[in-house]
Order: sequence, then structure tokens, then C-alpha cells
Amino acid sequence: MIRRYITYIIGLYFVALGVAMIIISGLGSSPISSWAYVMSLNTPWTVGTYTFLLNVILIVGQMLILHRHGLKDELLNIALQIPFSFLFGAFIDINMNLLRLGFTPENLSGLMGLGQTAYTLRMLCLLMGIAIQSGGLVLEVRPRVTMMSAEAFVYYTSRRWSREFGNVKVWFDCSLVTLAILCAAAFALCNHQSVIEAILVVAREGTLLAALLTGYLVRQISRHARPLDRFLFGTEADSYK
Repeated sequence: MIRRYITYIIGLYFVALGVAMIIISGLGSSPISSWAYVMSLNTPWTVGTYTFLLNVILIVGQMLILHRHGLKDELLNIALQIPFSFLFGAFIDINMNLLRLGFTPENLSGLMGLGQTAYTLRMLCLLMGIAIQSGGLVLEVRPRVTMMSAEAFVYYTSRRWSREFGNVKVWFDCSLVTLAILCAAAFALCNHQSVIEAILVVAREGTLLAALLTGYLVRQISRHARPLDRFLFGTEADSYK
């Protein structure tokens, strides 16, 4: 049990690090952090704070979805999401602050004497963030502690209405990005700024790549997770393919 919880927390940290690196790249944000990032740019609260707030909303949503449909059986799993959601939000803020101290495309461009930030460095930071986030997701899923709120919301929604998990996940991610775009446009109009520029801060090629590559990388990494399963359970159980 201790191994499972430690592995889960390490997984959360790496997912948060990946999310922070995607944002720091300046090429967009991952779908799950898109709304939180927009709100953090236009209010005093941080990305981690808004991520926790979103998770709380999704936890309430899960309870409404499961009301009279197995809520009692899933109540412990849902309750566990609250402290881990807080921890995940804190990890995002910690990594955002650490990265801004030195490891940003702008700082690296200056050290290398490249002048204006090189697009190649931004793309490298983005791809590293996606890879780290994918590895963290594997470490988060394999211990079977609990799902994070976003995945749990999608899972319970797909189970409640007998829909394909992957299809519901696509609609969920698209909804978050759409909400982020609408919020970015609204803040830009209120502040008399360019709507296009505000939208491109949060939704760019990095957002699309994060959506397309993360699932693929998780599946590839999971194929080599048998040693991790043996460490966690003493078996080669592979329930999460």
C-alpha cells in the first residue's frame, strides 16, 4: 500500500511538471490546464489554484452523475480525489515557479546567445513536457489508488450513459479548450486587447500536440510497465492497457 501511494504521488508530480513545461513553452497549454491557465493570466489566482477549483467542480459533477446509480460504492474513490487534487494543484504551482527561475525557452535562448527565443527550443520544451506528463500518467494509473477528477468524471459519464470512454474524453477535452477560448476572448474584449492574440496564448499547436500525443505515449509506456507492476503488486497484472 505504501509503495502504491508513493508511486501515485510521484506520478502526480510528473504530470504537474509536464503541464507546467507545456505552458512554459509558450506554444499553448494542455487541454486539462487550458481554462486554468487563461484564468490565471487575468486574475490574481494561480494555475494550480484554478486547477484545484476545476477538480472540485468535477468531483461534485461525479456525485451528481452517480446519484442513485452507485454513489455509495464509489464514495471512497471520489473522496480520495479531494486531497490529491489539492496536492496536484500545489505541484503545478511549484513547478511553474521553479521553471520560471531558469528553465524557460527565453532564458535558454539568452544563454545560448540566440537572441530572440528560438522556436526549436519552444518545441523541445513542449515535447519534453508531453513526454513527462505521459510518464507521470502511467505512474498515476498503475498503482490503482484513485483516478484524478478529470478522468474519473469522464469514466463515470461514459459508464452512466454507456458511451465509449475515448469518445467522451475527446468531447470533454474539446469542451475545456472551448471554454478556455471563450474566456480568453471575453477578457480580451473587456481589456480592449486583441482577441486573436489572447486565444493564441492558450490554444496553439502545443494544445493539439498534447491532445494527440499524450494518449499514444501512455499506451506505449504502459506496454513496458510489467516491472512496475511487480514492484507494486508482486505480479505482472496488466489491467490498464
